[in-house]
Amino acid sequence: MKYSTPRPPHLNNGKGLNKALLPDVREYLIAQGIEPKGRTLWIKVVCPFHDDKAPSLSINTQKGCFKCFACEAKGGDIIAFHMQLKGIGFVEACKQLGAWEES
Repeated sequence: MKYSTPRPPHLNNGKGLNKALLPDVREYLIAQGIEPKGRTLWIKVVCPFHDDKAPSLSINTQKGCFKCFACEAKGGDIIAFHMQLKGIGFVEACKQLGAWEES
């Protein structure tokens, strides 16, 4: 049976996504050249998904969920953001973010 989301580690022999290893959202944004301003839960930044001059992308700095009010890019976590930013799949995004374990 195929799963659309990673199986819990106890069912996956320790392989798969470990959310505890995901990077801090603010640190990730800075590493990607996106300057987060402010210290609130939701911040606005210039959207990397379209030619943006004014901040139109809102990002939750705790979970990484995001929505652009100009181009409608959206996602539920930092993994989805990285997938869209780099144009890659789920497993590759998790590996690049350092959150994929291969026992």
